[in-house]
Amino acid sequence: MSWAQIWRVAALTTAVVVMYTAAASGQDASLHVLGADVTKPGVVTLSYFGRPGSTVYFDERIGGTVKRIGQVPIAPDAFLVAPATAFITFPEATVWRCGRPARHFRAMELRSDGTRAQGAFDVRTGACAQRFALKVPARVRRGSLARVRVFDRWNIGGIGTRLCITPPHGHSACRSLAFRRAIAVRSRHFRATRSGQWKVELRVRGHRERATVAVGSRVAAKRPATVVLATGDSTMQGIDSFIADRLGERARVYSDAHLGSAISKGNEWIARARRQAQRVKPRTTVLSIGGGEGFPMRTPSGAETVCCDASWVAEYTRRVGVMMKSYRRGGAGRVLWLAIPTPRSPERARVTAVVNKAILSAGAGRPGVKVLRIDALITPNGYRDVMRYRGQDVRVRAVDGVHLSIPGTAIVAEAVDEALRKGW
Repeated sequence: MSWAQIWRVAALTTAVVVMYTAAASGQDASLHVLGADVTKPGVVTLSYFGRPGSTVYFDERIGGTVKRIGQVPIAPDAFLVAPATAFITFPEATVWRCGRPARHFRAMELRSDGTRAQGAFDVRTGACAQRFALKVPARVRRGSLARVRVFDRWNIGGIGTRLCITPPHGHSACRSLAFRRAIAVRSRHFRATRSGQWKVELRVRGHRERATVAVGSRVAAKRPATVVLATGDSTMQGIDSFIADRLGERARVYSDAHLGSAISKGNEWIARARRQAQRVKPRTTVLSIGGGEGFPMRTPSGAETVCCDASWVAEYTRRVGVMMKSYRRGGAGRVLWLAIPTPRSPERARVTAVVNKAILSAGAGRPGVKVLRIDALITPNGYRDVMRYRGQDVRVRAVDGVHLSIPGTAIVAEAVDEALRKGW
């Protein structure tokens, strides 16, 4: 089986780079790697690399307790993605929680010979601050009935909210608006008895979602919120939710991470960037991608390039430049591209260095594009698990040596927020 096939099979897991590196270097063939995929709003899908014939038990650590989520057997004849190693998933293992975005998952593999293996993965789910969407008419006639619709973007329900409607120069009228489990849409109507700006506010767990309805023909409608697109591969996972928390009501963050993807894997990202720009129309695109690069690429002329010679770097630079142009939307958008921190594996570190060099080259002198040196922030002198941050030692890397820990993603999100506040 080719490595490209292996990556396609393992596309759901955020820890796939560990499997690639260990198997390629001839290390322990019996891998036990746990990954968590939170790219589908509202749910967590867990994945695991284990030995055929085993049973994998999935748990979540909540404070000082451990909660069993479920178990998944690995069939004795399971399809192998590496020597003696099979890949399984636990689809929609659990749901997101507004009050608990930091999630800590564990897996215990009980093998047929009685031995055990373990895996662990921490991830941050979506931000509750951006969970709900308010849909209101931009303008209605005085005396007419206006409908307010509230959408749970996570599509899981099981939460209580409070909806408040305030007329011009009047007092707020608030009432509870409960979402039962699996209920994603609720509605409420109000009579627009006064001309002016009516304020609609949804309150949930300390967060606010606001909208305005213009009543009367001479009242201007409020401009829509700024849209930020947070996209990339698994290295964006977690950063996107922290960005949403930090931006709060200043922007609507649209998360669109694609685990297991790579710019050097076919031309999917060139097409995807074009589609995202057309569909989302972001004012700013924040992009982190590059954790799993190194695939051979074919140039527009048909020539094949192999990582990581000069022709490969030139083609990678070209592809990044095409994506930047798409996200720029003819000057209507801007791009904040995050350089990738150095991974633990020396082999992957060499590829990452070349990728960062290509990204910097593609962005140099390009209007509306900034490359944020996350590599210099997290790994200024090479790989490290722990960095000094605001007077404390903070573990910033995940156990796989590729991704960031939850505190690491928070530090990166703060750097992104600072860049956005300064005009980026």
